[in-house]
Amino acid sequence: MPMMIPFQWLKTPVSVLVLSLSLAGCSAMPQEQAEQSDPVGAEPSGAVDESRAAAEPEFEREPLTGQIMYQLLLAEIATNRQEYGTAAELYSRLDQTTEDAEIARRAAALNQVVGNYERMLSHAEHWTSLSPESTEAWQALAIASLAEGRFESGEAALNRWLTLDPQADVEAALIGSEGLDETEQGRLLTMLNRLAEQHPQNSGLPFASAQLLASRQQYDEALTKVREARALRDSPRRGLLEYRILLQQDDLGEARTALEDLAAKYPQNSQVATAYAGFAYAEGDEDKTAVLESLFNRFPNEPVIVRAFARESFDNGDFDTAEALFKRLTSTTDYADEAHYFLGRINKDNAREEQAAEQFLSIEEPPFLISGLAELSELWRDERMDDLTALLERTRGRFPEQAPVLWRIEADAYRNREEYEQAFDALQEGLNTFPDNPDLLYDQAMVAGRLKRYQVLEDNLTRALEMDPDDASSLNALGYTWADLDRNLQQAREYIDRALDIRPDDPAIMDSKGWVEYRLGNLETAEEWLRKALAEFDNDEVAAHLAEVLWQQGEREEARKWLRHAFDLNPQSPTATSVQDRLGIEL
Repeated sequence: MPMMIPFQWLKTPVSVLVLSLSLAGCSAMPQEQAEQSDPVGAEPSGAVDESRAAAEPEFEREPLTGQIMYQLLLAEIATNRQEYGTAAELYSRLDQTTEDAEIARRAAALNQVVGNYERMLSHAEHWTSLSPESTEAWQALAIASLAEGRFESGEAALNRWLTLDPQADVEAALIGSEGLDETEQGRLLTMLNRLAEQHPQNSGLPFASAQLLASRQQYDEALTKVREARALRDSPRRGLLEYRILLQQDDLGEARTALEDLAAKYPQNSQVATAYAGFAYAEGDEDKTAVLESLFNRFPNEPVIVRAFARESFDNGDFDTAEALFKRLTSTTDYADEAHYFLGRINKDNAREEQAAEQFLSIEEPPFLISGLAELSELWRDERMDDLTALLERTRGRFPEQAPVLWRIEADAYRNREEYEQAFDALQEGLNTFPDNPDLLYDQAMVAGRLKRYQVLEDNLTRALEMDPDDASSLNALGYTWADLDRNLQQAREYIDRALDIRPDDPAIMDSKGWVEYRLGNLETAEEWLRKALAEFDNDEVAAHLAEVLWQQGEREEARKWLRHAFDLNPQSPTATSVQDRLGIEL
């Protein structure tokens, strides 16, 4: 399934609340306070005043004096510096002492940005009292009321908003509602349904319900509501919600059709094109290369589309195209690390080792940082091992939570240099800090086997199995080791059988099964499993095992054939050499 953004409310302020605020928007003179009747749908003025008093200390309201103008200047400076907490505090105080709708607007907007919906509610109430015909003011009041779980005032605000603008996109009112609990969400759905009965031509109400239902994983109901919204008034956002609901229902055919229809209806919409690119890449369409190239040609500056086309080109071995595309992504915020990683891979595959190392060293954050260091270790382990260990040590300091995998990378580099003592010690360093890390325990067990420290191997794997009795790798490794040492054979077979139950198609476990049956004297069963393993994995160790079993059954020529095959696969094969020496086989 394509990677998806979770169902959530809008995270950016709606147009009314965007912080492109300037002093020019504030009144230079105090507004006259005219007597006004209570706005339709608003709470009685007494209730509003009581709410404001609870949220903020009460101040006497003043004209826009020089002191107030100075405070406005400070507030605008803080806003322009993106110091929104300070700006929100300053505007909140100003709104308590003035009767200026623009100040109330800014106070509401800034408190929304910092997530203080209690204060936003107070300022939105003041704003509606100053500008009772402003749809933006009622929108702000609806947002704040629903975020605070005040459904009566939220419903009243929505009603007033819809009275002023019958086609309002009222789904924006759910911006701050993601913190509601399940019961409150149920009340909100009931309220939206009630409003939809009163305003049947408004498409935002069923769309808001669809969003909320999808977040509650009520996908059938959500699908009905979003289709109702689209029938009233369609948009790319509404079509994309329907597509994502279909994906959540695992209805890939319907999802594909919905997305293709959207792409045809909104060919210039970048969000639709981005979703189409993700679906085409993830679902492996036969013509996905052509689809992605077409999307890229139309949206060459859309990072998600560039990334999908780059990954597809890399997967197809079209490194020239992939390299050009990944270079474009190195200047992006979200995909720079990924781009440097794949550029490193491309340079490495083309034997441009210095350029590859430069790309891997440009990666800044996990997860691609870890993958890049694993690739870099292959480049540096032979001639720059000291530089590699120093780099890994620095990275462990920067990202201590990644230390276990970094110790494993270091140990693997030593292991490839056949420096098993150093590999063992590196893993021990990791285990000193992370004694129960199963990957460190397993890796050290494998190195301990190389060093013939079988008690360490057994202790580590036993500890790993205490933490996870269904760890197939540990079950197989311990069972195979016992079989190879010709001890604990019944328990070895039990462990290997359990591993096979978990991973029945794993040829390494099939090989272990054949080997333990051989040790138990079940030669025909052993041969059967070893042939299965060899059919799946043409490996020198498996071939050597089969040769030994056939030799013991008197099948000397076929045994020689498989032993020769083992040496063809690996002329230095330790397993094949051991079989030849122990059994005195002449090839």
